[in-house]
Amino acid sequence: MKRIGLGILMIGLSGCIHIHRKAPVASPEIAARTQFPEWGKDATTVTGPQLKALQIAMDDFRPVGKGPSNNADAWARCLQRIENYDAWVKRGEGTTFIHFTPKEDERCGLEPLPVDAGASYAINDEGVILKRE
Repeated sequence: MKRIGLGILMIGLSGCIHIHRKAPVASPEIAARTQFPEWGKDATTVTGPQLKALQIAMDDFRPVGKGPSNNADAWARCLQRIENYDAWVKRGEGTTFIHFTPKEDERCGLEPLPVDAGASYAINDEGVILKRE
């Protein structure tokens, strides 16, 4: 009976587990040739609350494991890849606003859609999505 209860609990909790994929790491030879720039005023600063909000919005907009389908058309394959979007981030009082805008013309060689296929998020500093459209 305990095994059945544990199995049901594990199935129920499976939706609560956040999957994190580790990024590939370059070889030591490539790392040795890579030089960081001088960090100065020309660098863009993204604050901690903005980073948190951006991660939440990215996870909601393009969940892990929802990669492009091989059966999809060129538009769908383009719009399913997060690297084909730019993100605009704006700070408000206790809230970070994020808008993902597709760059299908620049990154996929497709004519831009007349309707913006992006998404906007308002996320508070506690990590709650206040609004998305």
